[in-house]
Amino acid sequence: MHLRPRRNRLPLAVAFALSVTGQSAAAQDAQSDAVTLDQISVYGRVTNETTLHIPQTVDVIDRAMIEATGSETVGDALRFIPGASRDGSTLDAFGDTYLIRGFAANQTVNGMTANPLRQARDAVAIERIEVLKGPASVLYGQLQPGAVVNIVTKQPESVWGFEGAVKYARFDDWRGTLDLTGPLAADGAVRFRLTGAVDDSTSFVDFWSRQHQFIAPSLAIDLSERTTLTLEAFYTRNRIEGFFNGLPAEGTVLANANGPLPRSLSLVDPTFDPSVRSNTDVSARLEHRFSDSVRYRAAVSWTREEVDEENIFGVLGWDEPQRTLTRAVLDGHARGEAWSAHNDLAWQTSTGAITHALVAGGDYTRFERRTTSSTGLASSLDLYAPTYQFERRPEVSPLPSRSRTSDEAFRTLGLFAQDRIGLTERLRAVVGARWSTYRQDTASLSGAGVSGDSQQKQDAWTSQLGLLYTPREDLALFANRTTSFLPVSGLTARGTPLQPETGVQYEVGAKSSFWNGRLLATGALFRLERQNVAVSDRDNPSSLAAIGQQRSEGVDLSARLGMHGWDVQTGYAYTRAKTTDDTNAALVGVPIRNVPRQSFALQTGYRFNDGALSGLRLGASSTYIGTRTGDVDGSFDLPAYWRTDLSMDYEISRQLTMGMRIDNVADTRGYTHAFSTFEVWPDMPRTASFTLAYRY
Repeated sequence: MHLRPRRNRLPLAVAFALSVTGQSAAAQDAQSDAVTLDQISVYGRVTNETTLHIPQTVDVIDRAMIEATGSETVGDALRFIPGASRDGSTLDAFGDTYLIRGFAANQTVNGMTANPLRQARDAVAIERIEVLKGPASVLYGQLQPGAVVNIVTKQPESVWGFEGAVKYARFDDWRGTLDLTGPLAADGAVRFRLTGAVDDSTSFVDFWSRQHQFIAPSLAIDLSERTTLTLEAFYTRNRIEGFFNGLPAEGTVLANANGPLPRSLSLVDPTFDPSVRSNTDVSARLEHRFSDSVRYRAAVSWTREEVDEENIFGVLGWDEPQRTLTRAVLDGHARGEAWSAHNDLAWQTSTGAITHALVAGGDYTRFERRTTSSTGLASSLDLYAPTYQFERRPEVSPLPSRSRTSDEAFRTLGLFAQDRIGLTERLRAVVGARWSTYRQDTASLSGAGVSGDSQQKQDAWTSQLGLLYTPREDLALFANRTTSFLPVSGLTARGTPLQPETGVQYEVGAKSSFWNGRLLATGALFRLERQNVAVSDRDNPSSLAAIGQQRSEGVDLSARLGMHGWDVQTGYAYTRAKTTDDTNAALVGVPIRNVPRQSFALQTGYRFNDGALSGLRLGASSTYIGTRTGDVDGSFDLPAYWRTDLSMDYEISRQLTMGMRIDNVADTRGYTHAFSTFEVWPDMPRTASFTLAYRY
């Protein structure tokens, strides 16, 4: 029964691995078989560089790839990045969380330093996604060591363009998108762009529904031939009923004496309050080109977040073994603001026969947020014969000891420099360093009257070193060592602030172009270490100690091909990520949660450019996610699974296109990720969708 919601082993000795030098366009230009080498901005901030000449693994998902895979969020697109695994659900609609190479990925927008409040943009506003694997603190400050995911937004253009699309999918899912751009001055010196999306969706999960609104205007002004000012903003709001927090492991990935649980099962009565999150972001960028070799950029941004949510969890355990679940209700509210400023100067010069591409600058971020939360107990739910309240909200018994109000604030200032050095015609080096100082203040008060305050003020240095050798124009060999840092809240048993987490990556690899550019490939072996992870103190379990360590090592393999209307992107990753030191000896050697040993992705398509089928494109994608640990204790695993999607697009005319997709065509029952034995997320069942798009 489905209830409708209310509508209101590869060894590490492998020496060559393929890791996408830039995911290609899903629809290649019919006049060219060569795959274009992507230029990216995430590596050198404002000085673009082709992926072949960067001594670090970089993946780029361009606009055509986003469209070919039907991606509506950043998380949808990251499924096709080798070594990426989901750590947060699209069903929460508040932003996708991904692990890359075993550790968290950090998101930036247009090269701006990471902002903790920035919610993921709708894919309608994204031009491309740049993934720089490994630590990137030298250029971007306090980050996890997994990767930087840089979102490059669509920019205003000097010619008129419009695209509107309507999509309908199974489960009564409606989505409309808009993209409009053009000049506001005859000479194109002032131009604008407006992107937007509206969703009114339900899901395979009972009682779940979402109303999503997104709008992103931007304005570009050429103040002179050498100076451009770009103003951008976006507003997004998500309202979710039937907030989904996963299902118990018993009955999904583990046996249950009562039988399997349906993936449509909801733990939420339809009369519980909806969860609403809104996010407003305003930014300005000024770029001035002193000459062809010297450029300056300044950028500022302001972000505000408002969250009001009511979540239902089953994490308190079974009331009746493997059948009746004790439910906790979390009522949470948050208000936060963040301000960021960035300046950098990039210039190209030479010292004799040695060339330099330098970038130096500084950034500042200020962040403040107040959070209030209260937890209570709702009635237990029989998962095999659920009885829901349809007329009134269920009674909730408060748990004062689990209520809390907290204020947090931090300020960080960083100065950085990077030099990409051409030592010889074939040998390049990259060196970089950052000095950061930060202050973090937290204050909290529990419902039981227990207060806790902490203050941290520390400095940190991070560094970057890379080498790249090109024995031929179409082959590059590279190696790098990069580091990261991340402040951690809390105090030790002695009352001193915890040391920040640190990360370091060692990577070697190769990148190459074959068949006159038709086939591009890269490969890398990597080892990542994360240190000073906060764990329970051995001598005082109620306090923390920054002594935990984790390690991730493996290989990325991927390639892309463009030939006669046919395009292929494929990738494989082997990742071994585990805890190497912890005060709890039982956790040492346990794999890191949600990180598969093996993963694979394939996206391919063929476009007919002649004959009766001209204008037709057929596409297919397949992903494999290997076995993963489902919780921090390693008490259960999520099984491996394949998911295959099919697509078809047909250009009725130059302006009108219709499309059809079938996601999870085999209706495979897979699980994307888990947090605990009571929080396991199923992947979507077979879902068909239809799209009609008009453009000029």
